Amino acid sequence: MKIGFIKPVLILASIYVLIFFAFASGLINAIIEGQDYNQAVFLPSRAVQNNYETVIGVTLLLFGFVGALIAIKAFNVEKLYEKYALLGSGFLIMMVSMIFMFKIMELKA
Repeated sequence: MKIGFIKPVLILASIYVLIFFAFASGLINAIIEGQDYNQAVFLPSRAVQNNYETVIGVTLLLFGFVGALIAIKAFNVEKLYEKYALLGSGFLIMMVSMIFMFKIMELKA
């Protein structure tokens, strides 16, 4: 594998994941409807979403993705205690990210 080929592919993949997470967290809804509601961080309505909620959603999705990457990294480690540490920390990061996502949904309801 060529070293020079990995960097552009990694950059393009990172950009793709960021764009995907932005659309998944409601970027279009925030652009269309949420521009007038940027005074509050969370709006108590699921029909309207502002820019702050979109940024928080992208951040939480990225933290969950990083947790999944850490958990996947554990399969390539040979030492047992490192494997358990990576698995535990990866699942912990994913779990904390999901808890925050559910808490945001409680605030929106």
